[in-house]
Amino acid sequence: MKEEIEVFAERAKKFEEIAKYLYRTKVFDLSAFNVEQALQLYLKFILAKDLGYFPKTHSLTKLFNDLSKLDKAFLEFYEENEIIIKDIEDAYILSRYLPRDYSEKEVELMINTLEKFKERFKEWLSRD
Repeated sequence: MKEEIEVFAERAKKFEEIAKYLYRTKVFDLSAFNVEQALQLYLKFILAKDLGYFPKTHSLTKLFNDLSKLDKAFLEFYEENEIIIKDIEDAYILSRYLPRDYSEKEVELMINTLEKFKERFKEWLSRD
């Protein structure tokens, strides 16, 4: 099970790297999608590692709510960044199925929010 859980973190890092590459090459819609995938997998990694399960959902809102059972700081982070997190959450559907253009600034904010999340919860992402 531990190896399966580690796949979440490894894939999250890859999605993050791809998001940053696509951002640099100005492919903003797919960059936004990859930010969402990275954040979703980081959240599921923490849930799987610390609670032993993760819900089969793509909703970042639900994942943050589930994580608040571990630490209220997750809910605080969500509330502090709710607007941009909901934009990231929407990127899952919009960048795949609907003609939605993202601006450079929008995606920059998404990437910055992902980086803030990783910094604030680095102990959760690195613990064994």
